[in-house]
Amino acid sequence: MHISLNEERCHSGEQPGQERLYSRGEVDEIPDWVHELVVDRLVTHGVIPEGFVNSAVINDYQPGGCIVSHVDPIHIFERPIVSVSFFSDSALCFGCKFQFKPIRVSEPVLYLPVGRGSVTVLSGYAADDITHCIRPQDIKERRAVIILRKTRPDAPRLNSSSLSPSIHSSERRHILKAKRSHRKADPDAAHRPRILEMDKELQRRSLSSRQRRHDGDSSENSWRRADEREPGSRYTHDHAPARRVKMRRH
Repeated sequence: MHISLNEERCHSGEQPGQERLYSRGEVDEIPDWVHELVVDRLVTHGVIPEGFVNSAVINDYQPGGCIVSHVDPIHIFERPIVSVSFFSDSALCFGCKFQFKPIRVSEPVLYLPVGRGSVTVLSGYAADDITHCIRPQDIKERRAVIILRKTRPDAPRLNSSSLSPSIHSSERRHILKAKRSHRKADPDAAHRPRILEMDKELQRRSLSSRQRRHDGDSSENSWRRADEREPGSRYTHDHAPARRVKMRRH
């Protein structure tokens, strides 16, 4: 489940670099409890400067949940990117590649354990030059993370008309509500060997195609041999000797 509690929410484009912020006022401000219980404590301990955070997102993971490899848009968010983990332990992985149907994930370049109650700060190479993700096998129990960021003042924004002139404010708020998937993911799916259902299906189709071509060629050659055969030939279509039958008159 993904909940936006930020003053500035990012809208994903079709390609990296096309992301834009929603217009001001389209998303509720960060609730006081996020400031009191999380942001203020990080400021007190010197993790982030006061007034830095203007974007907060809560990701609620169920067992087997994941978030695919990505880089937080550099033209949208300043660095660092801060996340605080709750409910259970997990891991943040860098440099993974995802494949789907079924889902599988390559080995990470770096595996970073993130325990319950831990704070992760990404900047420099870790934030800008390599992707990060949460793999399905690393979510064993329910886990929540609050991601705290600061949007750039010059970040591009969507115009109100870009969303759709026919959508009223109340309908837009309904669209931005959190959505929970009722489909349970398989935590062990990414551990399976690479030759899986998808690969077997491709092999099956390839073999079927070759078999159909072979059968078609055999049939055509058989009829051609039959047409070219001279009268009185001693062989049938399958080249077996013809049976000689003697007829007697009574």
